[in-house]
Amino acid sequence: MAEVDPETLLEWLKMGQGDERDMQLIALEQLCMLLLMSDNVDRCFESCPPRSFLPALCQIFLDECAPDNVLEVTARAITYYLDVSAECTRRIVAMDGAVKAICNRLVVAEVASRTSRDLAEQCIKVLELICSREAGAVFEAGGLACVLSFIRDYASRVHKDTLHSAMTVVSRLCTKMEPADPTLPACVQALSTLLRHEDSHVADGALRCFASLSDRFTRRGVDPAPLAEHGLVSELLTRLSNAAGPAQATVSGPSTPGANTSTTTPETKSPASVSTIISLLSTLCRGSPSITHDLLRSELPDAI
Repeated sequence: MAEVDPETLLEWLKMGQGDERDMQLIALEQLCMLLLMSDNVDRCFESCPPRSFLPALCQIFLDECAPDNVLEVTARAITYYLDVSAECTRRIVAMDGAVKAICNRLVVAEVASRTSRDLAEQCIKVLELICSREAGAVFEAGGLACVLSFIRDYASRVHKDTLHSAMTVVSRLCTKMEPADPTLPACVQALSTLLRHEDSHVADGALRCFASLSDRFTRRGVDPAPLAEHGLVSELLTRLSNAAGPAQATVSGPSTPGANTSTTTPETKSPASVSTIISLLSTLCRGSPSITHDLLRSELPDAI
């Protein structure tokens, strides 16, 4: 099909009823191609200005009848705009309900469906880019609970880079959480589970989230004890004691008496991770008498 001029593209983007949906999808695919192949940002934005096209793209997300395949291409187009210019973020945030609609796609995702999974993964990428400039808007839209639920339910069924992007979103959103937030208990429970996740990137991300939350409690002069309600302290001590890796196991080979074969499976811990653990324990102790009391009667000396 011949390339369609930008004005016609914009007109087609605003369609969405019956057979018009096909025209909308064609417009979305052509817009994605224009954005992806453009070698001149200024010229691209002149022909497909964000001030006109981003509201139209957000409006598609607000359309409850829009099918997943249309929404997936829409999310891709938004991603291309954000990749080209972070300034586009404010235009998306300015669209009432747009960020919340993007977050909600994670809640209703059915990853058994390829299209639905692709849409959810693209939404994670959009949220990651928005959070780099406007994390507060994503938090206010309920993004933290949506992304945590998505990780909990589908971590093993999405691409690893999507999982890591999701944790980046969670890490940024946790900096916006207040001690009195009603969603804090659910957040702490989810993060406590993620601390033991098999993917070290996810587990370390959860650790950084707890560091952000504890700093928030400290700045507000609030006891951070609620952060430790699901085994945070014991997990920190376990991580600290394993920081240098487990002890080396020596196995004697049966065919060669006296010859020993040493095998080790160290759990690698970066200095930054160990530093975060110690800093977090210190912050928790400074702010919470109950955590300090428990730590003094724990295996802290052995862990150190």
